[in-house]
Amino acid sequence: MSELGSMELQDLETRLGLEKAAPAVMPSYDPVEKLLIVLLPGQPLASAHFLSLPVRDFLQRASLLEGNVTVASFPECASPDPEAFAEMIAMTQSQETAEQELQVYCPLGGLNGAPSIVMIDQNADLLDFMQARLGMQGYDVLPAQDGLEGLHLIREASPDLVITELTLPALDGYQLIHRIRQSRELNRSCKIMVLTDLGLDREVSKCFDLGVSDVIRKPFSPVELEARIRRLLA
Repeated sequence: MSELGSMELQDLETRLGLEKAAPAVMPSYDPVEKLLIVLLPGQPLASAHFLSLPVRDFLQRASLLEGNVTVASFPECASPDPEAFAEMIAMTQSQETAEQELQVYCPLGGLNGAPSIVMIDQNADLLDFMQARLGMQGYDVLPAQDGLEGLHLIREASPDLVITELTLPALDGYQLIHRIRQSRELNRSCKIMVLTDLGLDREVSKCFDLGVSDVIRKPFSPVELEARIRRLLA
């Protein structure tokens, strides 16, 4: 972050205090590390994620945000111990995640045995929202914004489920599905769901011909999506 003064801290605290979901807000700034920490006592991950959006927007409008924003809920994601905080801060400052303005922290190994999902969509806000929402349901969600990045994650993580848009840069959804189904290892390890703006019958039919398990059209109901995920992973 850029230099953050007491006036900006007070302004941020006031703005967040107006949010009905935030009965208490405690921002703190470390001038040495240039790290802003906002504590929301008693708030679950969904509320913390929702409130992180105005924090990010406030910092961006003030030209103060130089890195990214990491959201976590303790003990929902992990125990609030020094190791977890250190890992979260390292994730926030990592060069590997520098292009992700908003990310949800879950500790390495913190979701042992959790069903894993790779979700691929160009819409970063949708990825952030679904990562937080599905994370609360016990899923380990790995987001990607283009087909090549998604394919890399799929090969690395061997997820239980892939959720993909069809209109993607670098490698479109059809090509991605084809490569998964052409791979013996990947084809055995994961199911595929399409979540897309495209809605023509021939497009839906093509998805099923390629081996997709389910197709959901946007705009969609998160509740319906979660129900279909549970059905596929049952």
